[in-house]
Amino acid sequence: MFTIINGIPEDILGVVISGKTTETDYDQLNPLLEKHKTMNGAIKLFVEIDNLDYTAKAMWEDFKAGLHYWQAIKSVAIVTDKKMLENSLEALGAVVPGMKIEGFSLDERQKGLNWLKKQEN
Repeated sequence: MFTIINGIPEDILGVVISGKTTETDYDQLNPLLEKHKTMNGAIKLFVEIDNLDYTAKAMWEDFKAGLHYWQAIKSVAIVTDKKMLENSLEALGAVVPGMKIEGFSLDERQKGLNWLKKQEN
């Protein structure tokens, strides 16, 4: 399930991913990604991951969204207690041209948000 984070700067899209995530969750997320891309020219994404449980169809939707928005997503702060996931996503950022991905632990939420605020669109 995706929960949108309110109360953060408007140029940052904040999402909490928790529990079971299905392809229908992307029906909520994709229009928000498009809105941020249109409003800001790029997407700065704050993602907090807690208890990740993706269905196969959700993984496919995630892959499709990533392909569709990969040029627009300029920076991603990943906040999670899953070190392997954090490291994997940081490695992805190292190979995707123009995208910065930085991982933070759950107790570093504010640090992650502050890092993202400093990133350019």
